[in-house]
Amino acid sequence: MPAAVSRDMDDRRTAVLVVASLAGTGLVVACVAIARTPNLAEAPSRFLVLHAAAFACYVVGTLLLRRNSDRHVLTLVLTIGVVCRLALLPALPTLSTDAYRYVWDARVAAAGVSPYRHPPVAPELIQLREENIFPRLNHPTWLTIYPPGAQAFFRAVYAVAPDSVRAMKLAIGLVEALALGLLLALLRAHNLPMTQVVIYAWNPLVLVEIWGSAHIDALVLTAVVGAALAAARGARGLAAILLGLATLAKLYPVILIPLLWRRRDWKPAVLYSLTVVAGYLPLGALGREALGSLPRYLVEEYFNRGLVGSLLDSPALTVLVVVLWVAWAATRSGDFAQRAMPLIAGAVVLAPSVFPWYAAWLVPFLAVTPSPWWIGFTGTLPFAYAFFLSSPWSIPAWARAVEVAPLVVGACLAIAHRFDIPVTTAPRRVLRSLRRGSGASHGGS
Repeated sequence: MPAAVSRDMDDRRTAVLVVASLAGTGLVVACVAIARTPNLAEAPSRFLVLHAAAFACYVVGTLLLRRNSDRHVLTLVLTIGVVCRLALLPALPTLSTDAYRYVWDARVAAAGVSPYRHPPVAPELIQLREENIFPRLNHPTWLTIYPPGAQAFFRAVYAVAPDSVRAMKLAIGLVEALALGLLLALLRAHNLPMTQVVIYAWNPLVLVEIWGSAHIDALVLTAVVGAALAAARGARGLAAILLGLATLAKLYPVILIPLLWRRRDWKPAVLYSLTVVAGYLPLGALGREALGSLPRYLVEEYFNRGLVGSLLDSPALTVLVVVLWVAWAATRSGDFAQRAMPLIAGAVVLAPSVFPWYAAWLVPFLAVTPSPWWIGFTGTLPFAYAFFLSSPWSIPAWARAVEVAPLVVGACLAIAHRFDIPVTTAPRRVLRSLRRGSGASHGGS
């Protein structure tokens, strides 16, 4: 290679690293600013601006780094990802106060009372109320909605650090860090560039919802990525057990079990069922009460309705549509991780309610099968927090439009491509990028 050409390539690599480093630094600054905001629910405009800035930095970094094989790139990706996580760790959760419910449920269980028996406002629990945790509980008239696996995690953290929301955040963050490590192994198993982990490691939705708000969905992330890795290595039984553990943390991973089905091979289904039954067995005496207020949640929660719920107020129909989607998506070709991406994506937008953190478990699979439209959706979905802009709280129409904009654009361009409808040059380039990303992912299976 001529010296001039070599120097030119070195200069380009250096320029890419510099720009990506600046984007990563911008992401860190945004995370620090979010963490230093005392109450994000009381400063929604500030949060939305900071989130938009963080996502812009994320997009730049992702475009520059996800296929870059430079030996320094992976170090940069992981360093920025870790710094962003640590920046958000000290802040108490304010966009969502679910973490306080985790601590409350553990306190109730530590007192020898089942959190499935009494809501926080019940007179039977009056002796457990105090001035830190109880006043911050959302839905205090509801029983817990968290399955027994999540409850076991809450109690384990509580045994080490009673009544500590920050300890709960740290424990949840450490679980998510394991998911990051498993994702690196999953990318290697698919012969994909390790730097593609930037799609997950720098994603602002994951950073804010797991390390900022401490959502228990981190347990799901780790278990389902572990299941995908086990499936990629041929350990389908282990994958089924991990999916069972994910379901015991939150029920929605049940939709992935069809991805392990093979004709005349019932072992994964049996192992999955045994895992879930073993988790619920100690609650057998409660009967239907073991679901807590989950049925009530499906009927009464109206924060950010999914696609079906926005058109028809019928929880039963919504669940039916999700089931039909899962049944269809599970028939697609590809391995576990590749089929999981569209299956999860569809289930998220069709769900009865679409809280931003519900999309967190989609993001690791976007690192395996990238889609610009769904990656864009992880950036626009947090605009649901425009909910806090008005009183009484409600999501304005413009924020709902922003939420779905990437998916609408992607759908329109896909339809145009399917029917050979002419589009401008720029969207054509985006579609080519989308097809290359999907092809690269499938080629590595």
